Amino acid sequence: DRTAQQLMADALMVNGASLGWAVDWGLTDWLVPAGAWSLRGSYIDAVNDIAAAAGGYVQPHPTDATLRILPRYPVAPWNWGSVAPDFEIPDHAVEVEGTEYIDKPGYNKVFVGGVGAGVFGPFKRAGTAGDILAPQVTHALITHADAHRQRGLAELSDTGTQASVKL
Repeated sequence: DRTAQQLMADALMVNGASLGWAVDWGLTDWLVPAGAWSLRGSYIDAVNDIAAAAGGYVQPHPTDATLRILPRYPVAPWNWGSVAPDFEIPDHAVEVEGTEYIDKPGYNKVFVGGVGAGVFGPFKRAGTAGDILAPQVTHALITHADAHRQRGLAELSDTGTQASVKL
């Protein structure tokens, strides 16, 4: 058994020697049973696959040999009104060049689960009827409730009408 973070560290090694990349883990870690996951491909394919399993993505540090593993949605969009932004761009420093609206289905429930081992079940947006079902999501690394919750949140956050604003 390994945690997802340990799997990623292992993927960045060759014969027990590090490739020189550090991992800045920004997801909630979870346990993966032995034999639940395997992948053929490059080192970065493995890193991307592990991050994506829980709805995350990989962002390389601009100057250091560090890979930041971040959630696509640190806070659900329906809760954005109650959080303070990490930073604000002053009005006088930007100009809106265009806004494009993207209409996606307003899903409020998705079934998320592992493949050979792990958890499987519904993830529903709290406060909704859970009556608009998104396509099912499976991944071999969804082996724990923490991975299930993070992936479910990512899936339901990328729904509804969205504005793409170019500054």
